Amino acid sequence: SASVGRSGRGKRLNKRLTREELEELTEKTKFGVKEVRALYSRFRRLAPHGTLNREQFRNTMGVLGLTDNTFLPDRMFKVFDADGDDALNFEEFATSLAVMIRGSEDEKLRLSFDMTAGKRGAKGISNEDFHSLIDACGAMMNS
Repeated sequence: SASVGRSGRGKRLNKRLTREELEELTEKTKFGVKEVRALYSRFRRLAPHGTLNREQFRNTMGVLGLTDNTFLPDRMFKVFDADGDDALNFEEFATSLAVMIRGSEDEKLRLSFDMTAGKRGAKGISNEDFHSLIDACGAMMNS
């Protein structure tokens, strides 16, 4: 839920997740307890108030060489943002990352397809989106 790690609305994220939050996230993500804690600690540094907006998320993608072309980071953000509130909370961030890292081949393909199409559960990809994906991959390879 959006309140994972929060003690109250608008407040900074708690230093640690509760045992219940930790259990729920390890089950949902297939990450171990240490991995969830490490990811939470990193997320807290990036988003001390609990959410990342699109621009903050895009800035974190610089380490992946995704700075010049915004297509992939913007599409990742759009698909990671499960509730569509234009902000990534820790649960959305962790569960989407988990699919990328620990998901089955089918889950990873679905996520990649949705990112290219720009929405969850997409039925198709436009020619324009496909070309944008190719351009973004080329920019990433050349950075």
